[in-house]
Amino acid sequence: MKIIISKRALNVIDAISDFVESKNTPGSGARYALKFKAAIEKLAVPDVEYALCPHPLLAAYKFSCSYFNDWVIAFRIQNSELIIHDIIHGSLLF
Repeated sequence: MKIIISKRALNVIDAISDFVESKNTPGSGARYALKFKAAIEKLAVPDVEYALCPHPLLAAYKFSCSYFNDWVIAFRIQNSELIIHDIIHGSLLF
């Protein structure tokens, strides 16, 4: 399954990485970004249907959600492609 990460979602991953780097040891931001992307890759399972997000706004866009630490990954699967539309801090949704 092909994985497509929107520019908006990539910008969020980069910002998170920069923040982690600023608070920890050198290289920690890059390691965190790799773990985040690995969590995204685990979503790309063929023939799996994910439930819609529990948040009404994200569900209205027909997004499914997954979680990585405090972050919500809003995605949709279309035509054998996993499309990551947005990454939002969980505290902003609930």
